[in-house]
Amino acid sequence: MNYAYREQGSHVMSWRTQWTLDNPVRGMLQSPQKMFGHLVEPGMTVIDTGCGTGFFTMALARMVGESGKVIAVDLQAEALVKLEKKVENAGLHRRVETWKCDAEDIGVLPKADFVLSAYMAHEVPDINIYFHRMAQCVKRNSRMLLVEPKFHVSPNSYREEVAAAIKAGFELDSLPSIFFSHAVILRRG
Repeated sequence: MNYAYREQGSHVMSWRTQWTLDNPVRGMLQSPQKMFGHLVEPGMTVIDTGCGTGFFTMALARMVGESGKVIAVDLQAEALVKLEKKVENAGLHRRVETWKCDAEDIGVLPKADFVLSAYMAHEVPDINIYFHRMAQCVKRNSRMLLVEPKFHVSPNSYREEVAAAIKAGFELDSLPSIFFSHAVILRRG
């Protein structure tokens, strides 16, 4: 399903073009280990919202180890199929579970120790519903990393996203520096 970006009037990034975000250059500029390695431990349950074809999902699956679980959520079934093949080829299929969500509401997700929202919150039609759902799934005193592209999301729109997260029950934890990105670590109080 296609829907408008709240700000720019574009549509959700197609799974066909997600290869532009899933490449070695991005890994050098936005290293998953540097971005959230200190937030993810073996045995955790983590959620990757808007996972696409799995750039961050693969790294998360390695970080949670054999006793952990990654719930990879996307609204494009084709992206999830590509991710499932990558996970299978890497031998990580027991660690990753894919969930297809609805465009209007990500739905009720399992309880998680960490949630990643990378380059996707600006695509949801109702940011308040999105953060309400995230607040439902993030365990108390656990964290969520919200990352948005500076070249695509204005500072005003980003502030609105953070305000919606706080309204939903999150607290500001820290402001990490992530290349070309607005970023905040939110803690569920």
